[in-house]
Amino acid sequence: MSTPSIAAPTAHVIERSRAGGERLHRLLRGSEADPAWSRPLLWLVALLAGVLTLWGLTRNGYANTYYAEAAQAASRSWTAWLTNAIDVSGSDSLDKGPLSNMLMGLSGRLFGFSSFSMLLPEALSGIASVLLLHNLVKRTLGHRVALLAALMLALTPIFVAMSRFNNPDALLVLCEVAAAWALVRALESGRTRHVVLCGVFVGLAFNVKMLQAYLIVPGLALTLLLAGRGALRRRMAQTAAGAGAMLAVSFAWYGTMMLLPAADRPWVGDTTDNSWLTLLFGANGLSRVSGEGGGVGTNFGGEPGLLRMFNSAVGGQIAWLLPLALAGLALGLWSRRRSARGDLARSAYVLWGAWGLVSWAVFSFSKGVFHPYYTTALAPAVAVLAAGGLVVMWDRSRRSARWAAALSLAVIGTAALSASLLGRSAGFVPWLAPLAVALSLLAAAALMLPHMRALAGAAHPPRASARVAAIAALLAVLAGPASYSVATAGRSLTGSNPLAGPAAVSAAGFGGGAPTGGERVASRHGTPPLGTPLGTGTTSAGRGAAFNGARGAAAGGMGESVSKATISYLEAHQGAARFMVAAVGSHTAAAIALQSGRNVIDMGGFMGSDPSPSLSQLKQLVSSGQLHYVLLSSTRNGAGGFGFSTSATQVRNSWIESHGKVIKVAGETTTGATLYHLAGAV
Repeated sequence: MSTPSIAAPTAHVIERSRAGGERLHRLLRGSEADPAWSRPLLWLVALLAGVLTLWGLTRNGYANTYYAEAAQAASRSWTAWLTNAIDVSGSDSLDKGPLSNMLMGLSGRLFGFSSFSMLLPEALSGIASVLLLHNLVKRTLGHRVALLAALMLALTPIFVAMSRFNNPDALLVLCEVAAAWALVRALESGRTRHVVLCGVFVGLAFNVKMLQAYLIVPGLALTLLLAGRGALRRRMAQTAAGAGAMLAVSFAWYGTMMLLPAADRPWVGDTTDNSWLTLLFGANGLSRVSGEGGGVGTNFGGEPGLLRMFNSAVGGQIAWLLPLALAGLALGLWSRRRSARGDLARSAYVLWGAWGLVSWAVFSFSKGVFHPYYTTALAPAVAVLAAGGLVVMWDRSRRSARWAAALSLAVIGTAALSASLLGRSAGFVPWLAPLAVALSLLAAAALMLPHMRALAGAAHPPRASARVAAIAALLAVLAGPASYSVATAGRSLTGSNPLAGPAAVSAAGFGGGAPTGGERVASRHGTPPLGTPLGTGTTSAGRGAAFNGARGAAAGGMGESVSKATISYLEAHQGAARFMVAAVGSHTAAAIALQSGRNVIDMGGFMGSDPSPSLSQLKQLVSSGQLHYVLLSSTRNGAGGFGFSTSATQVRNSWIESHGKVIKVAGETTTGATLYHLAGAV
């Protein structure tokens, strides 16, 4: 009786198995040149970022319903996906670049549209930013600074908030960090292709949040010109190549939309002339800085000025490590003052210093609309500079009592700032502020102990003091932002002005969907109270003022609610119509679309004041049987959901009122809107 033979594995199979094992080992351990602790600790930081970003993600529901409405449309219609339309009808566009909405739409197509599929791209963007920041900082400032910077970014409260939200800021940060990574690769290799790649990433960032993406360009260009390889002429040529790639990618989509006939694309949201250039350089561009055309940024971020980043609205979002970052920048540049022109460490301080200072200046002194969450884009620079400063001071403190004292003061000052910021949230972890200060004092004592022992003649300072100093200092510095980040992950975020931290922070800043105070704030800064029509003679500047005054309150629940009875009636009577209803403004239209899962036309875009669809388009929809019902606000004069109107919207809505049949829905208890039946009106 013969026994079956087992063939020995071939050399090829053995080699493939060995190569796979080596790749897995490299992934888990890193390269042989890396410290043994580097990669395992990085995975712990990545795990922390993943937990803070993904844990209970769906508790945010549809977050900002303005973007959720567009993401739902992008998941259903390739035309809406391509044109950045706010709904499936394609009559109006979002007021931001298309890239974020495209990713959310693709996610909805892959996994089915839901809260999770919509929020997932931004969440993954946040995690990827932490990992990519580590990689590029490792190349310039070393493993310790890279790990600490990644940890600080992962624990920045507003970064955590926006990584859990459907505003496009987390994707913006990822594109910008990717641009910095490509620039560092260019400094290492000297290759033009890496400079071009840097420009491509900036261009992609422009397709996320328009001109805000360009705030990092001065830092990128300055760093390349100062530290790039080769002669100045070559560096200038590379800079020009990167700028060309940046502009080409920046305007590829917008240029395509501009070339399309106006009738074949959505109306450009939040403009009076249907021009993307107006939105790019006006409402979403220079007007945000100058305040012209209705700047009321104090509604959200406080008065412009030197200390805006530390005020009650913005401080808890980003200010925790700002002084430490400024000190780190000064110390880093001073410590590398005698380095060669191409020194990677000095180039890193130039890059992140310019990134941080330009962003800080624009955010601090902008007179137009400024939301605290804009500071998400400042977080990477703050993290790198603060981490770099701590490591430089730590290294010098081991040899010098003066540097030990300087590090002690830096830790104590940072802890004191954290205590001050924590004190603004009454009742939030009341023991944490004194604990942070106590830990900073413990760290200072442990830092100074070896030097005191040396003065006393002791030969060998205890190693335990160094470990105590490092752990206590790290906890003292990060306790405040970590607590705000955990609080952010533990509660729901909604509305159009999301704020990180405990619920009390959002209540004070009406960023978590709290409706109170919106009318009072808007009128206090010279804009009409909500519900006041602007009339037929509305100018671009006046309309901008009204729009800016109420914008932050809109998606947070300031609009009229739509009852379940009305939605049920519309669902039962839609019939063969393509659209269940047309409603004014995204706060109403989005609510219906997201609750029902049906196609809804958003008349007028975000504020309901865009002249889209036009009266002729509306008549065509009705006559073709695609639309039977329209829901209008109770405010007259053709006003949108907030009472803001233009002559075109007044004419359109007046026609609806005169030709439509008013429907009284059984069980309807709200009086904020009127439902009209238009079938047969044309």
